[in-house]
Amino acid sequence: MGTLTRWPRLLLVLLLSLSLAACSTRRRGDDDDSTASDDDDSAANDDDVTDDDDAADDDDAADDDDAGEPCEGGMPVSGANVVLEQIGSGLDRPVDIRNPGDGTNRIFVVEQRGTIQVYAPGAETPALWFDINDRVVDVGSLGDERGLLALAFHPGFAKNGRIYVHYSDVSENTVVSEFTVPVPEYGTPSANSERVILTAGQPAGNHNGGSIHFGADGYLYVGLGDGGGAGDTYGNGQNANTLLAKILRINVDNPSGGNEYSVPEDNPFVGQNVVDEAYLWGLRNPWRWSFDRETGRMWIADVGQNQREEINIGVGGANYGWPCREATAPYDGCSGSFTEPVFEYLHTEGVSITGGYVYRGCRLPDLTGQYFFSDFAYAPDSPLWSIDVTGAIGDVWEADTSLLIATFGEDEEGELLTADYAAGTLHRMVPE
Repeated sequence: MGTLTRWPRLLLVLLLSLSLAACSTRRRGDDDDSTASDDDDSAANDDDVTDDDDAADDDDAADDDDAGEPCEGGMPVSGANVVLEQIGSGLDRPVDIRNPGDGTNRIFVVEQRGTIQVYAPGAETPALWFDINDRVVDVGSLGDERGLLALAFHPGFAKNGRIYVHYSDVSENTVVSEFTVPVPEYGTPSANSERVILTAGQPAGNHNGGSIHFGADGYLYVGLGDGGGAGDTYGNGQNANTLLAKILRINVDNPSGGNEYSVPEDNPFVGQNVVDEAYLWGLRNPWRWSFDRETGRMWIADVGQNQREEINIGVGGANYGWPCREATAPYDGCSGSFTEPVFEYLHTEGVSITGGYVYRGCRLPDLTGQYFFSDFAYAPDSPLWSIDVTGAIGDVWEADTSLLIATFGEDEEGELLTADYAAGTLHRMVPE
């Protein structure tokens, strides 16, 4: 009787053990798939999307699934009908828009005269966050290309509080500097913490470039124009020995050689006839360029001379041909092996391209992967245009936004932001 009782119990234990083992195997498989996916996402992200962003995005996605609303601010909407909805005001000459990628959903706006404003989530008016007006050249009338031009957050900003700015100093030279925010989540940068990373002499007041971004590789990329004038007055476009007319790639975390940065060993021109810091060259004025946060692809909007504006895909080691040519048109007669632009337009359509971002937001899924840009036409009638990676016209081609657009940005969700340079207002692209 006792023996008969033990066997059913043993059988039951065996069945339960097999069931638990199968469940455990399935869970391990699920974890492996999730880890592989997270690794792929992390590798594809660019300077504004850190590992912290990936974690925040995953958390947000889970929360959204539970709530039945997958996007911050509303459900996805099919189609390509969009408006630039005003979400903020109180700005003075906004020239760059950034998010810190730290999960706080703050929006930072660079003002050309030497200040940075911050919008808290949902706020319609900003708070002053940073002020180095006393170190920045006095900015003149509309169209002055000098000033505080760009901001980049270190990939580890949430922990180290390090930010980088690109500005024209009182001597009108380009300065790229690091500042530190002692309490990154809610503090402000210490003006006394400046560490000058790099300087470049500017022979004229225009063609300073402007954008700086961290790549997925953790290096800082710095865009510089040809030094100004007109028609490459100072001969920097094809000058291999200057930092000008190039996008640079530097390591700000490990200074060496007496500099406040080091040159990555795999920079394409190390040991060759172009300055080691260069990643690519032959640019006229890359006022606004960016990385695609998903693919890491570099998009460069290069402001033209008299005839054409162009968009290039940034490739390490490439020469884009200025001033031998303006986009695909011959300019001063020189020749060489040059990389073709992916898109160009004539001055019958615009006069000064404003580069933007590849749309990777949630609200407008039909526009995913399209690159958005505009033109700074010195009147409040900038367009809103999009193209795909082949250069084909995209789904948005609006001739007049009634805004003067000098810059674009992304919020933490990947939604497209822009600002009205004249009116000092902040806008987000949303479904119409």
